Amino acid sequence: MNELSLSEEQELLLRLREGDRDAFELIYKAHYYRLTGLLIRLLKSTDLAQEVVQDTFVSLWDNRANVQKDRSIMPYLYRIASNKSFNIFKKATHDQKYRAYLYPILEEGYEQIETRLFQKEQREILQQIIDRMPERQRQIFIRCKLDGKTYDEVATELQVSVHTVHTQIKRANQLIRETLIQYPDFLAGVLLTAALGVSAL
Repeated sequence: MNELSLSEEQELLLRLREGDRDAFELIYKAHYYRLTGLLIRLLKSTDLAQEVVQDTFVSLWDNRANVQKDRSIMPYLYRIASNKSFNIFKKATHDQKYRAYLYPILEEGYEQIETRLFQKEQREILQQIIDRMPERQRQIFIRCKLDGKTYDEVATELQVSVHTVHTQIKRANQLIRETLIQYPDFLAGVLLTAALGVSAL
């Protein structure tokens, strides 16, 4: 279905608020594919994205009386979808099925995750992860990632090979990925913002 004009959407939203199922179907058809595409980018799973989209539209119907008829519906759908995706990240902490979905997302979004993790506001989480590292790995990680030294410089300082530095950084990054599963609020905030362009609420 072609994209709705603002006036067409406003008319449909007014009808939706009154319980018009035909209006709901037209809104669904107008926004389904766009919303699904955004969620596939985030969740890296068509099945999971479709599940969230279906839940999002169920919520839209259930809360139709609260819909603002003079505003575009898409930001509202984004917000519902973000919250439902956020809940998936939280489930991954305890549910093996959802954790399996989360690992590929972590891999693809790791650069953004690491950037945010190193910001001052997240130092508490970062420090907890650093504290879990073996001593030599911790020394190398801090020098390379926090002090900004090159692998060659760190290898010389600690009298180890560059290969050892590289290996320890690789293992430290893996530890970060595995540990961040325990911080779903942080992960969801970073990944949802990157993929959907909105903050998780």
